[in-house]
Amino acid sequence: MPTAKSEHRQTVQIAADGIATSGGNNHSRSYLRLLVVAAAVLAQLVLIWLFVINLRDHFTSLYVILEILALIQVLYLVSKNESSAYTFAWTVIIMILPVFGEVLYLLWGRSGQSSRSGRRVMKIFSHRPHWLKSNPDILSRLSQSFPPWRRLVIYLENQGFPVYEGTACTYYPLGELQFSDLRRDLESAERFIFLEYFIISAGLVWDEIHAILRQKAAAGVEVRILYDDAGSMVTVPDRFCETLAVENIQAIAYSQVQKGLVHLYLNHRNHQKIAVIDGQIGYTGGTNLADEYANLYPRFGHWKDTAIRLEGDAVWSLTVIFLEMWQSQTHKSEDYHRYRPVAPVLGAGFFQPFADGPVNNPINPAEQVYRQIISSARDYVYITTPYLVIDEFMMDALCQAALGGVDVRIATPRIWDKWYVHKVTRSNYHRLVAAGVKVFEYLPGFLHAKTILSDDDLCVTGTINLDYRSFHLQFEDGVLICGAPVLDDIKRDLLAIFAISEPVTLSQLKHVRLPERLLQAFLRLFAPLF
Repeated sequence: MPTAKSEHRQTVQIAADGIATSGGNNHSRSYLRLLVVAAAVLAQLVLIWLFVINLRDHFTSLYVILEILALIQVLYLVSKNESSAYTFAWTVIIMILPVFGEVLYLLWGRSGQSSRSGRRVMKIFSHRPHWLKSNPDILSRLSQSFPPWRRLVIYLENQGFPVYEGTACTYYPLGELQFSDLRRDLESAERFIFLEYFIISAGLVWDEIHAILRQKAAAGVEVRILYDDAGSMVTVPDRFCETLAVENIQAIAYSQVQKGLVHLYLNHRNHQKIAVIDGQIGYTGGTNLADEYANLYPRFGHWKDTAIRLEGDAVWSLTVIFLEMWQSQTHKSEDYHRYRPVAPVLGAGFFQPFADGPVNNPINPAEQVYRQIISSARDYVYITTPYLVIDEFMMDALCQAALGGVDVRIATPRIWDKWYVHKVTRSNYHRLVAAGVKVFEYLPGFLHAKTILSDDDLCVTGTINLDYRSFHLQFEDGVLICGAPVLDDIKRDLLAIFAISEPVTLSQLKHVRLPERLLQAFLRLFAPLF
C-alpha cells in the first residue's frame, strides 16, 4: 500500500510529465519571441549609447544643450507629485549619465498615462460610474457598525468602487483547495466564463481547466480568457490563442510585448487574477493557472498561496474590472449589463472589490488602502507579502504604528524566486525591526500570499504585493472585506504562517556583512525600476 510520501512523489512526477506533454516541446515560437524582445531591448541600449557618444564627440554644442535639458528634466521630476523613490531613482540615473539617462527616461520612464494605450484605458475607466453605482444605505450601515473604517470605504467609493452586502465568501489557505472548487464552478457554468491571469502555464492545472472550458464552449457558454503576454510568454504553448479560437474560446494576450518595445512599457503589466462564472461567482487571490500554485510542481519548496471565492452582489465589480481590461485590448464597446449577477445571496459583512494600475498615477488606490489600514489600526496589523519593496511613506506608516503600540507583523518568504528583489526586501528589515515591527520569514517554501488584516474586522486580499510594482507599475485587484465571518478563517491562517516562520532579530541583522549591505543599498536605490 503506497505511503503519503510516495503518493506525493508520484503526483509531482505526474505533474512534471504533464508539463512536458502539455506543451514543453511546443514553445519554440515563444522562446524565439523572448530572444527577439531581449535582443531589441539590448539593441536600443547600444544605439542610444552610440548616439550619445557621437553627440559628445562631434556635436558638442548640441550635447551641452541636451545636458541642460536633462537638468531641467530632473527639476521637473522632482516637482511632480509621484513616488519619491521612483523620482529619486530616475534622478540618479539622469544626473550620472545626463543625456543617456534623459533619453532612457523619455523612452522607458514616463507614467502609463503618457502612452496612447494608457489614455485609452483611462477613457474606458471614465465610464466606470455608469456601471458601478454606490448604495448609500449600505454605506450607512457599514459606517454605523464599523466607524473606524468608514473613511477608507468612502475613499474607495470615491475611486469608483462601491461596497456591497448580499455576498458570501470562502477563504482558501492553499491554491490546490481553490482549484478544486474552481473546477466545480466552471463545470456548472450556464451563461459565461471570464478568466484573467498574469500567468497561464501548460501543465495539469491548465489541462484540467482547459478540458472544462472546451466542453462548456461547445455547449454554447461564452468563454473569454485574458492573460498577460510578458507573464505567460514562455509558459503558454505556441499558437495558444489560435488553438482556443478553433474551440470557440476567446483568448487575448494583454499588451503584447513586441508592440511596446519603442516606448518599452514592459513594466506596465496586467497582474490581476480574476475568475467570474455567470456573474454570480468570482475568484481572486495570488494564484495563477500553473502547477506550482497547486503544489504539483515543487519549484521553491512548498508554495504557500491564498485565494477567495465570492458569491453574490460583490461579483459585479470583479466582472466590470475584467470587462474594462478586455475592452482595453479589443477596442470594442461592451454591454456590461448583460453580465450582471442574477441575485444576491445570504452572507454577513461588507465586500468592496477594487482595482489599481499605472494609468492612475499619482493616485494609487492600492497603496492608499494599505497606508490607511496601517495608520488606522488600533490593536494589530498582520501582513503577508512575497516582496517587501517600500518607499519612505510606507516605511514611516509601519514604524509609527509599531512605535504607537500596534502589533505589526509582516511575513515574507525565506526561499525567494527573484534574488535581487529578496535582497531589497531584506534591506528594509533593520529599520522595521528596530521600530518594533515583527518580521518573519516563511520557512517551508515560497510565500506568495498577499493579505493585510487588521483588528479582526477588516482585511484586504487579492493580487497586491507590498512593493513598488504593485502600487505603481502593474494592474492589480483586491477585495476589502469588513465584518464578515471569513475574517476568522483568514486570521487563523495568518497566525499559522507566523507559527512556522522564523522571526528576524536585530542581532541577526547586525551581523550582515558590509559587502552584502552595500549590495542591498545599491539594489534598493534602483528597486522602483525593476
